[in-house]
Amino acid sequence: MKLNSYLRKIVSTALLAAFSLVCIQMPAMADIVSTDQIATEQRNEIQRDAVRGFLDRADVQAQLEARGVDAADALKRVDSLTATELASLSEQIDTLPAGEGALGFVIGLIVIFMLLDIAGVTDVFPAI
Repeated sequence: MKLNSYLRKIVSTALLAAFSLVCIQMPAMADIVSTDQIATEQRNEIQRDAVRGFLDRADVQAQLEARGVDAADALKRVDSLTATELASLSEQIDTLPAGEGALGFVIGLIVIFMLLDIAGVTDVFPAI
């Protein structure tokens, strides 16, 4: 009888503690987002889409594969670019005439990938 009463006290105490913890709410954390921050994020996403669109072209993918770079890895690298690198790349894409200078851009992109690989950010070129 005594054991049954002791077990009831333990179970009721455990349930009371569990229900008390469930009722505790964490305060919501929120910051004010400025229009500049939203515009910067949207601009970065537009630039990222422009670079992805360039890398999705068949001729660019052929050039990348000819140099031993997997197109899927290049697209992954686009996601890891900083805002400054992204702006530079998208600006070069927009200013180059159609069909001209693509080789220089691709080589520049490969150099950026190699620098990121050397810095240890990614592992696209395992031999370096």
